[in-house]
Amino acid sequence: MSKIKILSEHLANQIAAGEVIERPASVVKELLENAIDADAGQVHIELEGSGTKLIRVIDNGMGMDADDVLLCLERHATSKLGESPNDAGRLTAIHSLGFRGEALPSIASVAKMSLISRTENEPLGTRVEVRYGKVLKIHETGCNKGTVIEIRDLFGNMPARKKFLKSGRTELFHIEEIIKNYALANYRLGITYRVNNKTLLNFAAQADTLEDRVRLLYTRNVSVPLIPLQEQDDTISSNDPITIEGFLLSPEQSFAATTRLRLFVNGRAVKDRMMAHAVTEGLSGYLMKGRTAAGVVFLTVPYEAVDVNVHPTKQEIRFQQPNRIHEKIVSTVRHGMNNYQESIKNAIFGRNLELKEPEAKHFPVEEKKDTTPKKSRLWSTPSDISFSKSPGRDFDSAPLGYASKETFFMPDENRKSVSTAEPASPFSQAEAETIPVPESLKPIGQFMDLYLLCEAINGEESYLVVIDQHAVHERILFENLKKQFAARQVARQSLMFPKMLELRPEYGTILKKHREQIEQLGLVVEEFGGDSYIIKTVPAVVSHLAPEEILTGILMEFTGPEYGQDQGKKRADATRLDDILSSMACKAAIKAGENLDALEMQQLLKLMRESNAFTHCPHGRPVVRMFSAARVKKWFNRT
Repeated sequence: MSKIKILSEHLANQIAAGEVIERPASVVKELLENAIDADAGQVHIELEGSGTKLIRVIDNGMGMDADDVLLCLERHATSKLGESPNDAGRLTAIHSLGFRGEALPSIASVAKMSLISRTENEPLGTRVEVRYGKVLKIHETGCNKGTVIEIRDLFGNMPARKKFLKSGRTELFHIEEIIKNYALANYRLGITYRVNNKTLLNFAAQADTLEDRVRLLYTRNVSVPLIPLQEQDDTISSNDPITIEGFLLSPEQSFAATTRLRLFVNGRAVKDRMMAHAVTEGLSGYLMKGRTAAGVVFLTVPYEAVDVNVHPTKQEIRFQQPNRIHEKIVSTVRHGMNNYQESIKNAIFGRNLELKEPEAKHFPVEEKKDTTPKKSRLWSTPSDISFSKSPGRDFDSAPLGYASKETFFMPDENRKSVSTAEPASPFSQAEAETIPVPESLKPIGQFMDLYLLCEAINGEESYLVVIDQHAVHERILFENLKKQFAARQVARQSLMFPKMLELRPEYGTILKKHREQIEQLGLVVEEFGGDSYIIKTVPAVVSHLAPEEILTGILMEFTGPEYGQDQGKKRADATRLDDILSSMACKAAIKAGENLDALEMQQLLKLMRESNAFTHCPHGRPVVRMFSAARVKKWFNRT
């Protein structure tokens, strides 16, 4: 007698329900997708309890006739796959959200379900009642055009599954996330969501734009800036079938929870690590460590270029050209950030970026007893800060063979091997009367020797602008160094007396392996014999540091554990070099606690105006904050 048995249809449906219907949110997702596929303009969702007691979904879509009402309860019965001479061809270009024909029979097998539906041309609708997979009644009934589905006592016949559900609050959270996703993907769709007779969400039909929906679900504040994702017209062909749009929150408002970034492919909410990574990479240098992007990203690709038939939940997808899509998302996000930088610049400096000569009365200089000429600290102050110790690095295993604290932190008087020539600098040492100052931004003073306080005028509105002097200078230097590195023109400083040192063999190997990149950074090191090496030139921007300190920091970056093989060599190298350049910028930037005079403040504002990126330091910390005059008045009850 054969040991292999064919499962009954009812048992097969329950097994399918284990994959398709994981929790009440799965039911809401499937029914909402059906309503959208039916061209509904309005959907009402009502719940009792946490969704296990009652889920009711009402839509005004095209509806079903009596035959289709019965057929929709059969497993793998669907109207959403197009006609094709072969079955494989029907799955190559899926246009609808649903297509597997598993949802309704799976739901009906684990719940008490009633379904009422009517098409526009039928005088009466059809009602069917199903109890845990068995059809009990079917008859005609009067109803509106569309479909009404009620799900009661979910998992009533599967107590084990019901036992493993989370708390009511958690289940309702997942349901709300599903509704928000499709409210964004279909921003012209009206959706009403009620729990225990209380309305939680209410989106009007044909009333909102995508930006309106994003603000409703993310900020609830029209003044919070959003970053539109828009492709660059000059680089994108009008015939390119891959398009990207959406909105991101500004990096300082991003959330730590990855669920705050919502991804959509052809209107379908998906979970895709590649897309999420591309958005994060596009925001590289603007997000703080441990933070993630927030917002919505819509990707439109040809239907045949994406496979959505990967998992029954249809949230996992596969792309035919994942690398191209990754690069396109990165490019689009970076373009959006460039536009955001320009908008912030316009808000701070005004749209008229013409410069005028400063008036002396605006920038009073404090009288000093010492009348000797003072060189501006904005471009010449030595730094006593070494390369930071990164997690996972052991400074006891530094590249130098005779490593000691004195090696890394040499006193200034012992640094006589450095040429006394003025290092190359991106700043011009102009006289006070020749430094132009942004027309609409006026420095007021300095707070804690760390923040510049300025007054900005944008239109008829006045603002108090607070600028982190170290962070903004660091970002400006970082952007300049990136351009110099890409053009192989990083300014170098030759040492009057080349520095000889010994390297451990493993670090000598690293130096040889990455010699081209290290020299491109402005550091020239030559072999002297054995484990001895001679440092001949160093990057000019950090030439005030000890040469061995510079070499130590760079070599340790090339051995950092954070750059794994899993990231890919090209991407890992780019990340490593960005970290090295940002480290150099940090060492060269003016420091917190340094008092700036009027000339230095003017120069820093001028550099901000000329920079293409300054809103965040390379580590993602915000650089500037603006407070409107109305807000300041509100602080003192002057509204």
